[in-house]
Amino acid sequence: MRSAAHVTGQGEDLAAGHLSSDHRIQAAQSGWQGASALALNAAMDDWLEMSRALLSRIGDHARGLHQAAVAHAAAEEERARALAQVGVGCDRCR
Repeated sequence: MRSAAHVTGQGEDLAAGHLSSDHRIQAAQSGWQGASALALNAAMDDWLEMSRALLSRIGDHARGLHQAAVAHAAAEEERARALAQVGVGCDRCR
């Protein structure tokens, strides 16, 4: 669970950083003209698409880690119950 929480936190930090960068770039766009403005807009669109894809992958990774942790905890619980039953009801085992 700690790994999933860590990756989730990193994803949130990355999303905040990307959002901050997006805002700064958008604020600077008004000063661009002509072909430079078109090039910046195209680059901005590419960056936004890559940012979304990256954040989606990190989110998927965090969910996968969380699901693995839940499955591992359930398996550990099941094995602990099975181990607790070893020798129960066996008079010769004592």
